[in-house]
Amino acid sequence: MKLTSSAVVLVLLALTGCGGSDSSFAADYNTAVRPLSSLGQEMGTKPAAFERLARGTARTRRNLAKLDPPANARDEFDALLVRLEDVTRDLEAVAGAERSKNVPRQRRAAKRLVRSSAAVQKAETALKQAVEK
Repeated sequence: MKLTSSAVVLVLLALTGCGGSDSSFAADYNTAVRPLSSLGQEMGTKPAAFERLARGTARTRRNLAKLDPPANARDEFDALLVRLEDVTRDLEAVAGAERSKNVPRQRRAAKRLVRSSAAVQKAETALKQAVEK
């Protein structure tokens, strides 16, 4: 399923790190998203790979939820956490669809994952911009 392979790349590229004026938050953020970077090196298109990525995404979300973002970036940070929940759910749906061997279900799951991955990228961009203000 080619679409899901590209969707995984979107997820992995989304959480690349944070810069900005609040260097303590940026450093903590970069540490929190590190689990996803190591997962991308072993990614495949088998259900277990999507489940592994879902667990890594959930772990990253939990790591991030422990952080205290700058006050001017709180809304953007909260939006990112919600988007990460969406991606986790969609990764799990892709794994289930792959196991089912149901092609229409696979396509639907892959399309949802692409959309939620794009939403993560958008949310992270908004967070970076808010932190840099």
